[in-house]
Amino acid sequence: MKYIGINKKTKRLFFGFILFLVLAFISLNLADYAKSNYRDARNHFINEFNGKNLSDKDIINIEQTLQAMNEQFHTSESIAIYDKRDGIENVQYLNLDFKEAKHVFPFNADNKSNLLTTSFYSIEGFKAGNYYIVHRYFPDWFYVFPIGLFTISAVFFVLWARIQLPFKYVTKLFKFRLKFN
Repeated sequence: MKYIGINKKTKRLFFGFILFLVLAFISLNLADYAKSNYRDARNHFINEFNGKNLSDKDIINIEQTLQAMNEQFHTSESIAIYDKRDGIENVQYLNLDFKEAKHVFPFNADNKSNLLTTSFYSIEGFKAGNYYIVHRYFPDWFYVFPIGLFTISAVFFVLWARIQLPFKYVTKLFKFRLKFN
């Protein structure tokens, strides 16, 4: 059995590869489902305030809806509402500090300025009457877990293939010797 490459180590690596591959595909389907629900809820949320004049009641509604979305989908979205100013372009609002905003939801959003938020968060802006709204969110966090499972599966496969190469070489040599003896 040693020469055909089947031992406990290779069995475990191969079955680990298959197990993590199956788990990755299952979690990928779950992530697609969660992402489509999140996308629908986010689009509905943005359509609530995009392009219309905001009142104090609308701002409170935005805060409650954002809080509900963050809890339901386990996201860390934030909204900063700035007063419109003369001489500031739409792109310049995206780079403004949270301290200059009239309203910030959630209230700890300014504390989340780190490598992850600066590298992977998407930023979009909307005009809403006398306000400019800056929306920050992490768009594809649902796929982090499936990517991790695919990576673990790939590592198991590479290790399994690495262990199999010497067995295949020895098996071919053994068969070659038997042919000529």
